[in-house]
Amino acid sequence: MEKTELNTSINEELQDEYVSEPLSIIDFKMITFSLAEKDYAIDIMKVKEIAKANNFTYVPNTAPFVLGVYNLRGDIIPIIDLRIFFNIPIKQRAKDTIESMVIINVDDQTFGIVVDRIDKVVGVSKNTIQPPHPIFGDINIKYIYGVVENSGQLYILLDVDRIFASRTVTETKATVVESEALPADDSSKIGVADVAQSNDALDIRFIGDTLAALGQFYPSPVNSAWLEKRYYEWRDMRVASSIQIQSEDQAREFLSNFLSPNTRRFWSDAYMNSVLAALPDNDAKIITVWNVGCDSGYETYSLAVLLKQKYPRATIRIYANDADLLAISNAPMLTVPEEQVINRFKPYLVKGVNDSYSFNQEIKDMILFEYHDCLHQNTVPDVDLILARDVLSFIKAEKQSILLEEFRDKLKTTGVVILGANEMMPKQSGWMRQVMGDITTFSRE
Repeated sequence: MEKTELNTSINEELQDEYVSEPLSIIDFKMITFSLAEKDYAIDIMKVKEIAKANNFTYVPNTAPFVLGVYNLRGDIIPIIDLRIFFNIPIKQRAKDTIESMVIINVDDQTFGIVVDRIDKVVGVSKNTIQPPHPIFGDINIKYIYGVVENSGQLYILLDVDRIFASRTVTETKATVVESEALPADDSSKIGVADVAQSNDALDIRFIGDTLAALGQFYPSPVNSAWLEKRYYEWRDMRVASSIQIQSEDQAREFLSNFLSPNTRRFWSDAYMNSVLAALPDNDAKIITVWNVGCDSGYETYSLAVLLKQKYPRATIRIYANDADLLAISNAPMLTVPEEQVINRFKPYLVKGVNDSYSFNQEIKDMILFEYHDCLHQNTVPDVDLILARDVLSFIKAEKQSILLEEFRDKLKTTGVVILGANEMMPKQSGWMRQVMGDITTFSRE
């Protein structure tokens, strides 16, 4: 199915921006940022979250690079300015300047490090990381873990364990102890809500970058409402741990409730009732459907039965395609286990061996399964219905826009589009939305 598994040829065309070489194994993720116009990075496993803040509480008798302390949801953490630590010249800081921070964990201690600008999450292969070189003379080489190139950019990968080792850690820990006895700084109340909102927006952006790198899920206006809602759920569940996604398992966990109901299985009777209620009336003699990303055909056969009931007098033609060669090859031979047979299916089933059933020829003749990537030229005729559940979110944002334009071109004026349960057409993009219970359909304005 096109939702999560793209074949090799598609992957070559849709090269993820996080991959520097088509055949590289991406086994190292890093947060990238800039200091004095140079690109730096930190191992994402060290990163707790991304934040923006200002008005740090000053603590006397600390190193110049310690800007003060910050209350991070009840935790008092020291704030380190890497630019000062590395003796990089910086402009005079205004009192109310909102700083970009990477919150990291080192030896069970949390620090905030201030940088010029936070960029994105980048995935590389560990074997492409080169040893540090004296050419980077503006930073002590002992603080550099290595250098790595990605998409034409050279990143200096910092060794945060060494940066925050021994004397520095002792000084910053002492800073935290001293700050706990200090009176509250009223100035820190200024813009607290704005800063918190900015922090959340930045965290959502970085989680989106990581989902693209680890889960091939691409944030866009199609799924932004779900992503924001899911972020707040995720944040509340992980108060005591890192908000940022640091592994493929965590990416899968974050996305665990994204896919539509009855994905990779036959539709339930309740879900079919919901879809049936959302389908428009249509007196046409021929009903044409485009099922994009049909996988092994579970939703295609379910839809075929539903359409047969909705439009009993029409000739129905379903063009079902997917870029997963194995899945689409097995679709014409898909069987229905006895325990999954619902009353709706019974008139259209024939019993085979091992107490399993298959759909009869009447249903099979309605469907044309085709191995095809929807991002290539599509030869389907104009259609009355497009079913593309959870397809758009797993292709790059710019490709999503192209496919949506294809939908607009192929859809008849009376036709509708059904996307995934957590997907929406971008606002003000020429689509009308109609909500019928649990199903949302879209039609051309």
